[in-house]
Amino acid sequence: MKPRIGVLCNYAEGDSGAFSERQQVNQPYLDRLSDAGGCALLIHDCADEEIVALLGLCDGLLITGGPDVDPRAYGRHPIAKLGGVSPRRDHLDAVAVQYALERAELPLLGICRGIQAMNVFAGGTLLQDVNSEVRGVLKHNQSAPGWFGTHDIEPAEGSLLRELLGARVSVNSYHHQAVDDLAPGFDVVARAADGVVEAIERPDARFCLGLQFHPEIMAHREPALMGIFTAFVEACR
Repeated sequence: MKPRIGVLCNYAEGDSGAFSERQQVNQPYLDRLSDAGGCALLIHDCADEEIVALLGLCDGLLITGGPDVDPRAYGRHPIAKLGGVSPRRDHLDAVAVQYALERAELPLLGICRGIQAMNVFAGGTLLQDVNSEVRGVLKHNQSAPGWFGTHDIEPAEGSLLRELLGARVSVNSYHHQAVDDLAPGFDVVARAADGVVEAIERPDARFCLGLQFHPEIMAHREPALMGIFTAFVEACR
């Protein structure tokens, strides 16, 4: 049986009347899990006990990208350049991250907002807008195609990410927030050249990796990045 991997949905409100509310997932996440031999189980925002019941069916958890995390979740006021927030997505992530942190044997992968949610709901903080809070900042919201890497990272020696990607890899970049104060129990294992955190790990967990970049939209062209999903799904077996 294929491992069942919980994939967190984004909540969206449109302007089309009775059909305006949606909970959805971008297709590339699902494609990469399927390519790696996994089976996605979409988890939507609902009551706490229902979220926990759904998570209980899963062999692993993928925290997807999405809107900004409400800064009140980490004890800060919103700055002028904070983007849109989603209270329902924050609720879903808070329940799911806490569930996963209490179960070190449950493989956990966070991508973009996912790394941010992992850090916040484990006790860390975020930079609300990289461009206004980091000096000498790189372009972290690229104009190039999503499959194209626009800057390099060098995973730390001895890290899971180094094992998966090697000493140097080119990654894409679609974010304006990033990890600031690191949550207890995590290590920073990659940064961009300007110091922005690109990856974190929880070394005492079976598989716990947070990535600021989007390997799901590069992996079909970059075999090394597909290795992230292969290793994640294998850990979920």
